[in-house]
Amino acid sequence: MSELGELLTAVAQGKAKPVYLIEGDEYLARGAARELSQALVPEKDRALNLVTLDAGAGAREVVSHLVTIAMFAAPKAVVVEGADAFAEEVDAERELARARELWQGKRQRDAARRLLKLVRGAGWGAADLAFGARGAPAAAKWRKEIGAAPDESDKGWLSELSSWAEEQRLSAPPHDLEALVTAVERGLPPRTHLILVAESLPPKHPLVRLASTIGAHLRRRAERRGRGIEALDISEVVAEALRPHGKKLARDAELELKQRLGDDLRLIAAELEKLAVHAGERAQISRADVEAVVAPVREEEFFALGEAVSEGDLGRALQLFHDELRRKANATAVALPFLGGVAGALRRSLADHARYSTLPAARGARELRYDEFQRGVFPDVEAELSGKGQKVPNPYVAYLGYRRARRRPRSHWRRALVLCAEADAALKSGADQRLLIERLLTEVCA
Repeated sequence: MSELGELLTAVAQGKAKPVYLIEGDEYLARGAARELSQALVPEKDRALNLVTLDAGAGAREVVSHLVTIAMFAAPKAVVVEGADAFAEEVDAERELARARELWQGKRQRDAARRLLKLVRGAGWGAADLAFGARGAPAAAKWRKEIGAAPDESDKGWLSELSSWAEEQRLSAPPHDLEALVTAVERGLPPRTHLILVAESLPPKHPLVRLASTIGAHLRRRAERRGRGIEALDISEVVAEALRPHGKKLARDAELELKQRLGDDLRLIAAELEKLAVHAGERAQISRADVEAVVAPVREEEFFALGEAVSEGDLGRALQLFHDELRRKANATAVALPFLGGVAGALRRSLADHARYSTLPAARGARELRYDEFQRGVFPDVEAELSGKGQKVPNPYVAYLGYRRARRRPRSHWRRALVLCAEADAALKSGADQRLLIERLLTEVCA
């Protein structure tokens, strides 16, 4: 496995490889591909000799760019993003998210091709992509046939994509990975380089083999030294974003940034740029800067609260409450919204208990494994919620609800909701908000 610095040094010494595979976190992998391509192709030649395209275009289109001789005998690089699409089995959730990103980035053709390739196995075409339209596949069918379903918020752009793809008469690119592999094995034109960017490809994939034998294989990931978000190593992102500004990030500011943004490295980098401007002449960005500029957007906090309350994890629930108090330094601004989060988690748990107690496949004496739940129980859950016009949860989230339903009686969830109602009345009557929420969590998680 190579390091980026070694590869850049080799390029500077005239020892560039014909093919590079960069795997890992999207932000870091794309950043490495950008550095590598800019090292390979001089700035004056990039307009003609640096090509970036999405793997959804298909292997044959990639080959057509590779075999076209570079202008003016200058080095040429073809950067292929989203190369996970070349795997036989793809992560449908990730492919759908990638298509959404491409469409929002005004790369309509790449987005349409990627989605058409994803749904090809189900025999679907452009018209079937108009999620929510009359006659188009519903969420349950997406999950059954494709392995993932769009959200309600996806209806707008999917409708636009479907219409655009039909107007352009687009269809899924053919299965033609062999054409790309053969072209690279035969030898690319002189000073022509292929850079593949993927989150992850199977170890025995032909492109991994090619990169390992005649090219270079690089992994770029933010390491985690533990389970919590505080263990995420973002030092490389911080250095890349702040070095041009000559600034550093204080340790407590880094922790606060991760608490607010989670592990979205691209979002972290964007917020660091704002923080550098906000800090002005100061050389170090402080925690106060983060609190003033960065809005908390960690969606997993909502999931974490629900999980802690539903699992009876008092320590985690109290930690989340104290984190909110620390961020806002005002119990009045925290207590009622936090109470709403607790009550919402309890209502979901009560609904899960009612649902799974009526499904024969979920009422056995033995707790099902996740794969057994997916096969035997989740299709019934999906059909029930789809029939009611409700959002279908991720299968694993549904499985967690099933496990909780088995481990606590219905009376526990009913009593906990009564406690929430009593706490709400007490809060509105002037009770000490911090003590009240702490007592509620202690009783609910007991």
